[in-house]
Amino acid sequence: MKGYQLKYSTMAMADIVQLSSFVASKCSSEFVKQYISRLRTEIEVLSYLADAIAKSKYRLPKMYHPDAKTYSVGNKKLTVIFHIEDEYVLVDKILPSSMITY
Repeated sequence: MKGYQLKYSTMAMADIVQLSSFVASKCSSEFVKQYISRLRTEIEVLSYLADAIAKSKYRLPKMYHPDAKTYSVGNKKLTVIFHIEDEYVLVDKILPSSMITY
């Protein structure tokens, strides 16, 4: 398997900030730090797993990139939309999994 460097788009970083804010409204700041750390660790798996994932068949991920792939994280409650470009896995967007329906 090929190793890639992981990069986040501006939209994906905004998604993480928004998710952090939402979790912070419900939980302690310590929990938020742990949650986001676990989320990032799950996403980092893409640096070596990205090649093994097929391109998405759904329309929504393809809105972010024609070669978009999806990966479920956070107990499958979130979907990471990403694509491979040269030596990078580029995380385009992080959405609730329920939004990826067609």
